[in-house]
Amino acid sequence: MTKYTTLPTAAPVAATAVGAPSGRNANDPYSISDDDYSNLPVEARNKTWGDAFFDLEESSEIIAVFDFDYATMEDFNTKVGFASLAAFCLYPPILGVAMLGCTPCFLRRNVEWSARSQHVALTRDGIRFVRDRRKTCWGLPCTDAGRSSKTVPYDKITDCDIEEPAGNTCLCIANVLTTVNIDTASSGGPGNHKELNITGLQDPVGFKKLVWAMKRHNNTATANGGLSQRPIMAESMHRDAGSSSKVEQPSHQEGESISLLLREIRDELRELRKSGDAGGIGGGAASTAATVEAATEMVNMVAISTSADERQGTDNEEGSSSTNIV
Repeated sequence: MTKYTTLPTAAPVAATAVGAPSGRNANDPYSISDDDYSNLPVEARNKTWGDAFFDLEESSEIIAVFDFDYATMEDFNTKVGFASLAAFCLYPPILGVAMLGCTPCFLRRNVEWSARSQHVALTRDGIRFVRDRRKTCWGLPCTDAGRSSKTVPYDKITDCDIEEPAGNTCLCIANVLTTVNIDTASSGGPGNHKELNITGLQDPVGFKKLVWAMKRHNNTATANGGLSQRPIMAESMHRDAGSSSKVEQPSHQEGESISLLLREIRDELRELRKSGDAGGIGGGAASTAATVEAATEMVNMVAISTSADERQGTDNEEGSSSTNIV
């Protein structure tokens, strides 16, 4: 049987294939690169598996593959299937349809096809569960079931527990398969829905331990990545501040032009007030003069505030330039 294993040594090494399939060099790396091997959790080392399903796909992302106990799964599910057929004796119409479909003849094969299509591996991103393309019913091409896969990211996992076998199925068949239940934030609800159920693993305890180890490892890597980005963010803010100071330079020129415009308006208002005073002392002339005088005072106030802002901005620029020189 083909078996792959990760071999820890003094220096980081890649996962190496032992007894690799034809067309593959036994010394070729299987899943873990030399540079990243030392960064993986301790639980990811010394893992062995015989399932070569993931050998030709995404091998660089595979951390470990966990084997199913296919023999036990086939034996248990076959017994349950025949027990269910025996129960149909109480319902002759259903039993007759099953006999016409040759269900007893293909029951064992369907159980085998279904069990051996399941594969599971832990990648760098999460749990990857695959149901490969498989035969169903009578094994004809028109009845094949397509391949399906599901990946549960580590950061979405809220619980990973083991359901130990207990009791009997169909009153007389002992439950012997262990189930690993994966929960996420979207799990639960009616019927206590689970995000992923994996039944029949040879090493469910090791699977659970490695899932939690990878989750902690990814959280730590994310936290360290966030800390390493802080100097970059500070430098970016510093550059943004420098660019904003450059952008603010034209605003002083705009302030000067506004101040000049206000002075011209003030001068015109003064001339208008003088002409009003010379034209007569009537009520209309008096009100016009009062209006012009109020407008002149407002323009003077705006001009004075604008000049003060300009002087403050100039002093700030001179202070920053002197600091840079020092």
